[in-house]
Amino acid sequence: MTAASKTNLSKLRDKIQTGMGKFQRNKYVSAIAGGMMAILPVLMVGSFASIFFSLNIGPYQAFITQSGLKNIFNIITAVTTDILSIYVVISLSNSLAAELKVDKFMSIISSLVAFLLVTPMLVQKGKFIGLDMNYIGSQGMLVAMVVALTATRLFALFANNKHLVIKMPDSVPEFVSKTFASMLPIFLITIIYAIVNFLFALTPYHNIDDMIMKLIQIPLQGLGSSPFAALVLVFFAEFCWFFGIHGTMATTAVLYTLFYPFDVANLNAFKAGVALPYIVTMTFITNQKGPRALAYAILCLRSKSERLRSLGKVGFIPAFFGISEPFKFGIPMVLNPLAFIPLTMGGTISVAATYLATYIGLIPRPNGIPVQTAGTPEFFRAFLLGGWRMVIWHVVQLLILLAVWYPFMKLIDKQCCNEEAAKAQTAE
Repeated sequence: MTAASKTNLSKLRDKIQTGMGKFQRNKYVSAIAGGMMAILPVLMVGSFASIFFSLNIGPYQAFITQSGLKNIFNIITAVTTDILSIYVVISLSNSLAAELKVDKFMSIISSLVAFLLVTPMLVQKGKFIGLDMNYIGSQGMLVAMVVALTATRLFALFANNKHLVIKMPDSVPEFVSKTFASMLPIFLITIIYAIVNFLFALTPYHNIDDMIMKLIQIPLQGLGSSPFAALVLVFFAEFCWFFGIHGTMATTAVLYTLFYPFDVANLNAFKAGVALPYIVTMTFITNQKGPRALAYAILCLRSKSERLRSLGKVGFIPAFFGISEPFKFGIPMVLNPLAFIPLTMGGTISVAATYLATYIGLIPRPNGIPVQTAGTPEFFRAFLLGGWRMVIWHVVQLLILLAVWYPFMKLIDKQCCNEEAAKAQTAE
């Protein structure tokens, strides 16, 4: 690689890093990524409760029904994944309030009020009898995200306006002062979203949820559930890694916005015992790139280069838990032209092969459990995703990745051996 090529590559890296850095530092993108990550424990609890509720094993079902455990699992699901949108409002509002440096608790209160105001209600004989559960589960996620971000932004705007803050004397306790300071901002937000709800009631859609569902969410679902969208995102994430940018972090906001509702829909279908509607979900995209870290470790251990073999020994255990950073920076793959093709195409080919295997029925569709890639043992993760068939498939993925990387690792190994030989000769 010539000096001019290295300079041009460095300039391109700097431009991409600057652009992606601005995107990742955007307050709203950060709020979505951080807020959705924060509710992962709730999602995990709800997912496992659904799995335990639905396991189709006769003696097991008889036991949990007679012991009352089935009702408990059902209740856990009802207060977690079935009201997912409420957790989204709370978490995103808290995350954006931290970015905007305003009162988190009052931001959450204002966002919840705003969300409940625009959420369709069940009315019988002119009396309010409850919220429509269809709109506070996964179906209302996009509205929850929009309301959380806009209401929190409005709260920050109003709370930072000295003319809209009721100032109390210094002798008044702090919690009382905060309450009065937030009174007018929350009052204004309530009025704004009540008007929004009234205006939408006059439209053919009747409410903001149905409008967003028909005009935005359904088209996005059509885009998101396509294998093409998954392959583009996987390629882009690995393309970012080539320039030293954490690809998963760069795509997290898009993944949660477009693809996580599909996981929840699959989880609900699994619990109901009906066919799972989606192949391409967030879990599918993040977990079906294959056991890449394990492939890197194996290839490094079989290298002739002393440095690569040492990297393989050090990185093997982390690799078994899905941690690939030691190899991406240790081989290195970052800004290494020899690694560009296998880095960007390995995961992409693996996802494409997995989609095909799922489509023809070789392996099951994702059941909706939000399994973390990093930190979960490789083949245990595969078992959670789809049982023993998925474990076997991850072995197949490993073989695919080894085949993709092998010729390029031979070149990298040769290059490393030459560098080590040159250093040894210089030392002599």
